[in-house]
Amino acid sequence: MSEQQSEGPVSGRRVEVSTLGEAIVRLSPPAGERLRDCGWLRVHAGGAEANVAVALASVGVSARWTSALPDTVLGRRVADSLSSAGVLLDTVRWMADERLGLYFAEIGSPPRPTSVLYDRAGTAFGSLRVDDLDWTAVCEARIIHLTGITAALAPGSDALVLRTAREGRTRGALVVYDVNYRSALCSPEAAASFAAEVAPDVDLLICRAEDARDLFGLAGDPATLARDLATTLAVGRVVVTAGAGGAVAHWEGESFAAPALPTVGVDRIGAGDAFAAGVLWGVLDDSPEEALRRGTAMASLAMSVQGDQCRFSAEEVLEIARGTGREVRR
Repeated sequence: MSEQQSEGPVSGRRVEVSTLGEAIVRLSPPAGERLRDCGWLRVHAGGAEANVAVALASVGVSARWTSALPDTVLGRRVADSLSSAGVLLDTVRWMADERLGLYFAEIGSPPRPTSVLYDRAGTAFGSLRVDDLDWTAVCEARIIHLTGITAALAPGSDALVLRTAREGRTRGALVVYDVNYRSALCSPEAAASFAAEVAPDVDLLICRAEDARDLFGLAGDPATLARDLATTLAVGRVVVTAGAGGAVAHWEGESFAAPALPTVGVDRIGAGDAFAAGVLWGVLDDSPEEALRRGTAMASLAMSVQGDQCRFSAEEVLEIARGTGREVRR
């Protein structure tokens, strides 16, 4: 296998948020059509960490995304999508003779759920190893963002996440871990075990209420789940999301909450990543209240558009978060 480094030398530029993970291309039938019957498919770039980086860059937060991409049209399409939002890609490794993962998403309307079919075996990212990366450049950030999706992707992916968290902590970054459980990738037991393994290097944990129950055997309302997760994993800051129930944070012994915003959902995929981006943005301002408000606002906005990525300006997000927007802007 031949490979090359990024387009130019690694800049070493310090960013506010650095994240690592796999990008994939999403193929979706038009709204109201099923995959087995549709005549054409929409194409979107996706991937949890890439989505977070795009959402942050769109509101003006400097973000770096580290990954491996195949040197193909699809790999270039992903890179173009991220760089057009302002995401720094200088630590991406380009690989020849590799492939990009795909997934097919059929967006459901109640009572039909959204369904996802993955095709992401044998990808460029799956061949990435810990010795392939310039850790000084990858971790040159105030915040390091990681997810459980990446840890479960391929043999060796868990080592990448563990190393990134450890390197980030050593270099003084605040490490954020989003559990982001995917049943198609691993068992609840494996996801819970890995969360416990990475937890000593984690400063902030993000978790869905259903994952707190299914992975860690916890019970209660979101505030109770956040408190008990903090105790179970010995993490000082925990954010729990509960869909229409909003979000809560257990923050160094204090509790905070934000309601979900009324939303007409066009496309729910990527909303959790947009929420995580809003939380990181608030953390940069050292405000748990703003973290939850911006998170719920960005999740709501993400669901209002097609595709995985949330590309809204800081002004647009803050108008929604603070309830100062107008129904019609003209």
